[in-house]
Amino acid sequence: MMESISTIVVPIDLTEAAEPLLRTALNVARTYDATLHLLHVYQDVFSVLSMRTLDLKEESVEKVILKSIHDRCDELMKTVKPDVPVIRALHKGDTAKEILSYVSDVNADLIIIATNARSGFEQFFIGSIAQRIVRYASCPVLTFHPFPDND
Repeated sequence: MMESISTIVVPIDLTEAAEPLLRTALNVARTYDATLHLLHVYQDVFSVLSMRTLDLKEESVEKVILKSIHDRCDELMKTVKPDVPVIRALHKGDTAKEILSYVSDVNADLIIIATNARSGFEQFFIGSIAQRIVRYASCPVLTFHPFPDND
């Protein structure tokens, strides 16, 4: 059992899985009197969007993306009403690399990450972010399946 946990990193993708993940992370943070670091990593979608709409500038596209991310994160915070310190972080790049880098930067004691529902076939060829985090993290990782099967 971990004796001291003061910094918990919770990577969130702002999908419907984010709320149950955050509620679980809040319970853990309360138990240890820890600070939560909510980290969202977004991809560079400009190259894809620019193929469709040649008139958009990269700054304009990124501004819209960032506003959408901030709005969704604000909604999530209003819904769960955290009662522990929460630090929000936003990074751009490869999801697993950015998570691992952030964990190192803040000297995290624990990572709580949602697993996805990919099939074994997809996971074999694509891999999963959670799997890479578990494999390479410098601290313990708690994986959480936000929508367990009911069978």
